[in-house]
Amino acid sequence: MTKIKLYIPKIILTFLLIFLLAGTELTLLVQNKALTYKTFETITVQQALDEKAYSTLESYFKSRANSTGIPAEVYLNAVTQEDMKQGILSGVSEAVRQMHSPADGYAITMDFTELETSVTEFFTQYADTNNIQKDETFRQKVQANLEEAEAKILAVADTFRFGTIYEHGWFAKLRLFLNLFQKLMIILCIATAVILLCLIFCCRSRFSELFYWLGLTALISGLLICVPCLYVLLTDYFSAFVVKDLQIYSAVTGYLQYITKQTAFTSGITALLGAGSLIIFSIIQKKQTTAD
Repeated sequence: MTKIKLYIPKIILTFLLIFLLAGTELTLLVQNKALTYKTFETITVQQALDEKAYSTLESYFKSRANSTGIPAEVYLNAVTQEDMKQGILSGVSEAVRQMHSPADGYAITMDFTELETSVTEFFTQYADTNNIQKDETFRQKVQANLEEAEAKILAVADTFRFGTIYEHGWFAKLRLFLNLFQKLMIILCIATAVILLCLIFCCRSRFSELFYWLGLTALISGLLICVPCLYVLLTDYFSAFVVKDLQIYSAVTGYLQYITKQTAFTSGITALLGAGSLIIFSIIQKKQTTAD
C-alpha cells in the first residue's frame, strides 16, 4: 500500500508531463517552422511552383491569343520561369512581414520592364503595319493590355493565396494568433519545466527511476502526435483536395505535407528518445538486480 502511495504522485506528474510535452512540441513547431520564409521557400523548390506557375501562364496566354490575336510569345518571351520564382518568393517575403508587423499593403514585386518593352513593340509594329494612328486612345489600349497581363502574372505568382488572405483582413487576426501562441508557448515551457522538476524531486531517493518516467512520458507523447501524422501521410490524405490551378494545389498540399512530415519527424525523435530512456532504465535495473 505504501509503494502504491509513492507511485501515485509520479503517475499524475507523468500524465501531466505527457500532454505538456506534446503541447510544447507543437507550439515550438508552429513558432519555428509553420510560418517562416524558409519553410515557404523550401516548398516552392520542392513542389517546383515556379515551373507550374509558368506552365499556367503559357496555357493562359496561348488560349488568349485565339481571341486577341496577340501571340503568346509577346508575353512569354519577356517573363521567364526564374521571374515567376522571384515573384512567388517576393509574395512570401511580404506575407511573412505582414504576419509579424502591420504594413500598409500586400503586394508582389516583379520587374516588368521587358514585358512592357515587348508589348509596346508589338503594338507599335502592328500600328505601323496597319496605318493606325498612335494617339492617346492607342496608348490607353497598350497600357490597358499591359495592366491586364501584369495583373494575371501577379495573380499566378501568388501561389499561396496571400493576396486573398490580405483582402479578407486575416493577417491582423494571424498576428493576434501568433502573439497569443507565443505566450502559450512560454507558459507551456515553464509548466513543463516545473512538472519535470517535481518529477525529479519525487525520484530523488531512487534516481534511476527518472529514466523510466521520462522515457514513458517521451514515448507516449511522441506516439500521440506521430501516429496520426503517419496515418495522414501514408493514406495521402491531402491528395483528395480539389483546387483548380495546379500551382495553388501544389502549394497548399505541399505545405500541409511538409508541416505534417516535420511534425511526424520531431515527435518520432521524441518517441525514440523515450524508448532509449526505457532501455537505459532496464539495463540499470538488471545491473542492480545482478549486484544484489
